[in-house]
Amino acid sequence: MTLPISAHRFRTSAAILVALVLAWGGPLRAQSRPDSTSDTLRQRVRDSLIAAILADTSDLVEAELLPLTMPFFRQSFSIRPTFRRYSLGTVKAEEQASASSWIARFPRATLRLDLTPVSYSGDTSLTAGRPQASVSGVSPVTGRVDVRLRSADTLRIFGQSTSFPGALSTADAQALGAIGTSTVDLDAGAIGIAARIGTRYTLTQPVGDNGVSLMLRGGVEYDLKPGGAEVVSWRGTTLRAGAGISRATISTTAGALVEVTRSFSDSLGGRNLFPGGGALTLDGRLLRFVGADGTGFVSANAFYSRPLGIERPDQPTRLIPIGDFAAVTLAGAFPVRELTLLPTVSLMRESSSATAQVNGTVVNGVVLNRLTTQLNASGFTSSVSLGLAIPLGRFVSVTPEVGGAFGTVSQTVSSSFPRRIGRPIVRSQGFSDPIRGGWFALEISISQ
Repeated sequence: MTLPISAHRFRTSAAILVALVLAWGGPLRAQSRPDSTSDTLRQRVRDSLIAAILADTSDLVEAELLPLTMPFFRQSFSIRPTFRRYSLGTVKAEEQASASSWIARFPRATLRLDLTPVSYSGDTSLTAGRPQASVSGVSPVTGRVDVRLRSADTLRIFGQSTSFPGALSTADAQALGAIGTSTVDLDAGAIGIAARIGTRYTLTQPVGDNGVSLMLRGGVEYDLKPGGAEVVSWRGTTLRAGAGISRATISTTAGALVEVTRSFSDSLGGRNLFPGGGALTLDGRLLRFVGADGTGFVSANAFYSRPLGIERPDQPTRLIPIGDFAAVTLAGAFPVRELTLLPTVSLMRESSSATAQVNGTVVNGVVLNRLTTQLNASGFTSSVSLGLAIPLGRFVSVTPEVGGAFGTVSQTVSSSFPRRIGRPIVRSQGFSDPIRGGWFALEISISQ
């Protein structure tokens, strides 16, 4: 996700969305439609794409826990080289990243390891026209263990190392901030993140015989406090709690989730990229299997996040201040002989506003010359991508993907200057720049 402070970055690639939908709807669907361990198209797609789920995903993970009738041990390895290029007005940016995942599945547990080497180059907001900064490194090495305690309850224990490098220089932060909005997908934001450990527990309770289930989830995370003098993203201690409801039938799974998080940290003397506070997140999903044999599917996802108690909304890695973030995504998997088409369409919007007042002189207890400043900023991006899952034998598959993004980022600052007589003088300034970009990825997956 992300720029360090883009905690709710929404990945728009077809591979990641497909994996997320399968993970979210998997446990309930299995009650009426058991997973098959045979070499079906649905299983090949799932094994190929599940490794694309990011380690910080907040979605349910029970789909990674296979039925108790499976062979004792299965594993898969996936690597996803991705090349991205974006422009925002006159600012240009390029990124090369290779997300790698290893997953081992046991009857009652799943072990997962992830890391992403990344190289980013881009203009700063001060001077455009040629790359002004380069950021190279490796995202935190993340690991997690999910254990099935009952038929659907899970306990997750996870941790991550610091990224390499563990902090950003001022020039690096400015280069990321020149194109820094949650609607632009970049892996370079995973550089400059502190080490973390945590645990989450998910309780799932079926209600009646109609495929309805209720879910409760809670967790705690702790970031090790970083040293040094450069900028870094440090969340301190984070508490999270959530509740959801879903319904599954043979062909359809639908559900909704609400989650609240609260983090406790400080500014680290002005170098902490995490803005503080927490967030309220609403997530709704729909998955429907299609086709004569039910091996294809279509999905829809609506996502909304509102920051709560943000203490430092304006960060050097942000083009616009932290604000509300929403996304709607439609995706599908359509079998064509031995191949599978994976189209995705996504709309994302981030917006923020703030008002500040500066008092002038005070005469006889009355404030005169009070200056009022209003800031409004927003970013909107639409993206389209198409992937193609290609099985190469029983254990190997490749998934090339190409995508494009289009949108706008704008910001307006209006200042109201009072006058003794007449209306106040209002002066405004701002910008409105187009977003253009695209990416190519090639995921290679080996499963056993």
